[in-house]
Amino acid sequence: MEIKGKDSAHTTLLKANQDHFDEQSTKWDDEPEYVKVSRTSYATIMHHLGRFLSSRDDDHPPTNILNFGCGTGLLEAQLRSNVTSITGIDISHGMILRMNTKIQAESWMNVTALQMDILDEAQTSLLPIQGFDMIISCYTFHHLQDVTAVGGALLKYLKPGGYLCIIDFAAASTENNHVHYHHTQHDHQQEQDEQQQPLGMKLSEAAKASIGSHDGFSKTFLIDYYQTVLDLENVTVEDATPLNCDGIEYPTVIAYGQKKK
Repeated sequence: MEIKGKDSAHTTLLKANQDHFDEQSTKWDDEPEYVKVSRTSYATIMHHLGRFLSSRDDDHPPTNILNFGCGTGLLEAQLRSNVTSITGIDISHGMILRMNTKIQAESWMNVTALQMDILDEAQTSLLPIQGFDMIISCYTFHHLQDVTAVGGALLKYLKPGGYLCIIDFAAASTENNHVHYHHTQHDHQQEQDEQQQPLGMKLSEAAKASIGSHDGFSKTFLIDYYQTVLDLENVTVEDATPLNCDGIEYPTVIAYGQKKK
């Protein structure tokens, strides 16, 4: 897949992420920590947002989900029975290859896996659904160069009234650097004072001061990101279940909000 990014920094980081996760893909499912992360993510999603989901057998309106940064489909394996359909996208060819193998071998009829860069509209035009009821992303945003651009791109594919949900490391986890998840360090300070936000909005001074690094997101940042940058409503930002990996506990956070109708 040809990588086309918003700028050279985006392209460079995208390629680094792609190469890293391609290499990791063949052994990803054999790592107990990653399996544990997927189970914790599923439990967190169901606790906070399960009431908005409906399976193929429900009488309720259908729920079509987009999972941004799906990896090998560990979350899809659990979530697919709770939704009408789920589409997983990832920059890594290796991860998507593993997921498509599962889809075929285990007959996941309501699951689709696609390799793509969310900032490349030529690629996103291949999405099977252009208006999802919910978009989720678990432990992917801390790998991004520009969370504003990616958030804005994701909203294009979210229905009015739909929910955007992000689960990731909390800012307090930066002291441990969770290097077993993070193959490269990148600055989470987006030079907000110098760059024009793609959505024409700015983060507040409080949010900019609390960002820290891409090793974690503060609640202040996420609230401002959801309300001011993405212009979502009914925003909730709360502590999520900590991850205990390699004997170290990493604080996590969940944020979700609704696209205005």
